[in-house]
Amino acid sequence: MSTRALAFLGLLLTPALASAQTTSATSTYEQRGFVQIGGGAQSGSHTIASTSTFDIYGEQGSIAGTQDYGGGAIWNIGGGVKVWKNLVATLNYTRNSDTMDTAVLARVPHPLFLNRFREANQRVGGLKHTENAYHLAAMWMIPFGEDLVLGVGAGPSFVSVGHEFASSARIEESDAAPNFATVAIQDITFSRGEKTATTVNVGADLTYNLPFDLGEAGRVGATLGFRYAGGTVNLPGTTGNVDVKYGGVQFWGGLRVSF
Repeated sequence: MSTRALAFLGLLLTPALASAQTTSATSTYEQRGFVQIGGGAQSGSHTIASTSTFDIYGEQGSIAGTQDYGGGAIWNIGGGVKVWKNLVATLNYTRNSDTMDTAVLARVPHPLFLNRFREANQRVGGLKHTENAYHLAAMWMIPFGEDLVLGVGAGPSFVSVGHEFASSARIEESDAAPNFATVAIQDITFSRGEKTATTVNVGADLTYNLPFDLGEAGRVGATLGFRYAGGTVNLPGTTGNVDVKYGGVQFWGGLRVSF
């Protein structure tokens, strides 16, 4: 888990928790639970470099792919159920996806001379990085009066990570004999690795009840939330496993119905 994320969370919550000890020490969270929906953004920027090799002209050539990906828009859907006093067990689902460009570099041996390589470059778009995460957490709810509730908590996250790699390409001689000075990259193929990773989430949310309700169905509130859940998963790449980073700091907002 990121030390910076924990430090940031501590700075974010310290004033609220200090106030809670004096103003809400005996306040009880009255709702039985809630459901919520919203969206926001996930931070983070990562780079992956992967390389595959091939044999040609009695030597070994290589194809390397470099990808930049990171955070972006997320969906957050979930809910919680009160289990004891102010303790609520929550489950939230988030989805984040990014479309990547891949810079492909081929190094191809010369057909007539040893240790003389030709290089070719090509940039390919449209590859996908996806993260589907389920965040379980034990949240301690701290009411501030009737309309404002702060929740803080932590728990495990289960993140299904998918990532597409440039796996192979056809190399074509683009310069005629006897020079064979240049080559071109043709017909790039791709592979996808997927795996579910387990990490730890820590977060907080603040909910303000709006001035209308749904009768017996509950009250509607506006919620702002913060969560950190991230790590590294080992995915099968082109010539072996590749460490792929996922997750990060998430900020989200939405509507909550408490009942």
